Amino acid sequence: MSTNTAEGWPLEVTAMTSPPGAHIAGEIDLATLPIFDLTLELLVGCASDVVIDLNEVTFLDIGGARALAQATRRVHDLGRRLWIRDPSAQVRHLIASLGWAGLYDWEPGMSLATSSAIGPVRAERKPVPAQRLIASASAA
Repeated sequence: MSTNTAEGWPLEVTAMTSPPGAHIAGEIDLATLPIFDLTLELLVGCASDVVIDLNEVTFLDIGGARALAQATRRVHDLGRRLWIRDPSAQVRHLIASLGWAGLYDWEPGMSLATSSAIGPVRAERKPVPAQRLIASASAA
């Protein structure tokens, strides 16, 4: 796949059938969060484990990371997994900076820690408490 999204669209979602899931390309921010949320909602509604390929995501903001964490939790509650496949360097950097790697299911054989795509997170930074952010988003 190319690293460009469809002309004029900042986010492109492509359904995958084997394994079931979605390939995401482009920017996940306030403007595209509704599209990303709809994609996650569809994935949560699948009857099996699903994969979300984030290889071509060029930007992920905190709202997108929170939505992904909430969808992962909802899928867990249903006894299934939402596997993250091959996140881009930008996605890995945000997740590492937040200290949220443990909130997500990484496709078998990979993890944020095994990636060479990002450098180590500065030790003096404290992780953002994910439960507080997730809870506040649920209350809204």
